[in-house]
Amino acid sequence: MIRDGAVSGPAADHWNRLAEDTALIQALGANAHRLSIEWSRLEPEPGHWDATAWQHAVTELELLRAAGIEPMVTLLHFTLPVWLAERGGLTAADFPERLEAFAAEAGRRLGPLVRLWCTVNEPNVQMLYGYVTGQWPPGLQDPGLAVRAFAGLLRGHALAARALREARPDACIGAAVHLVLVEPLRRWWAMDRLAASQVEKGFNWPFYDAVRDGVIQLRLPGFPPLEEPMAELLGSADFVGINYYRRNLVGFDPGAPGWAGLHQGPGLRSNAGVEMHPEGLLQLLRRAWRRYGLPLIVTENGVADAEGIPVQGYFHWSLLDNFEWTDGYTLRFGLYRVDFASQRRIPGPGAEEFKRLAGLLRAGNQA
Repeated sequence: MIRDGAVSGPAADHWNRLAEDTALIQALGANAHRLSIEWSRLEPEPGHWDATAWQHAVTELELLRAAGIEPMVTLLHFTLPVWLAERGGLTAADFPERLEAFAAEAGRRLGPLVRLWCTVNEPNVQMLYGYVTGQWPPGLQDPGLAVRAFAGLLRGHALAARALREARPDACIGAAVHLVLVEPLRRWWAMDRLAASQVEKGFNWPFYDAVRDGVIQLRLPGFPPLEEPMAELLGSADFVGINYYRRNLVGFDPGAPGWAGLHQGPGLRSNAGVEMHPEGLLQLLRRAWRRYGLPLIVTENGVADAEGIPVQGYFHWSLLDNFEWTDGYTLRFGLYRVDFASQRRIPGPGAEEFKRLAGLLRAGNQA
């Protein structure tokens, strides 16, 4: 159920406003831009590639390059072609190979314009909301299918990364995982501490642990255990992409998924009802660096880093107000506000702050 019964429709109409929106990115002083390509447009039927849609992607990338903006292209940002969703989506036996074929085609057609690639966006969130809470398509609450979907995403990532490297050997590849700062609701109670530890182990780290170890592994209370070696995962990522938005306080709750009840912290909340806790990003960057030793890219949200942690980039979510799954148009994330009736872009306070910070970073790099 989407709030207010909203449908995506044209959303911010970026498809028809590439030049205008590229100029907005340039006006911010940004030197990189993360975007997604829409699989269902590019492969509307199995094995059929839409030449017009691919040319549209090429045009967008050429505009970015001409403006001095480095693109990071995301292959899978939650949505699937209808033909694949009808066959089981992430749990389909051939999902990994289908993603591999899509990646190979993207590498062949877009590789000359793209070095930075993100194979999948927030695989842990897609598993949780699609197969545990049922808030997102396919709207299921099935721990067994959740485990299968997570394994499918990891296999798909590994095969997609291999295909991209074959098309462009110097590609820089990773995935964007959603990390949550997890703390026990009651530090004095061992069961809350245990539940918080389970959430961190079961939500934050399984994807990149698998990349590091070459073993797909997931162990959560109430879920079937998963342990499957996959050598192709080793070396499949050149960076860790981190999306950060929140802290959760976790209390032991046998009636909740994974026996973990999630609670908001006491700090100031955003319009989305999420506690704003910027300190958490730095803590998670430290942990990710210690855990994996790979360069880090903040693929959504931002960070001020002065500790020698190799944060190589920051992508703000988002350039424009957008359509959000379950929340429709009720949340305004954009640096530029969008009047959806007229499609007019209006700079918000965040646009000026981004521009100021980008200028400071450029000045520091030139010093």
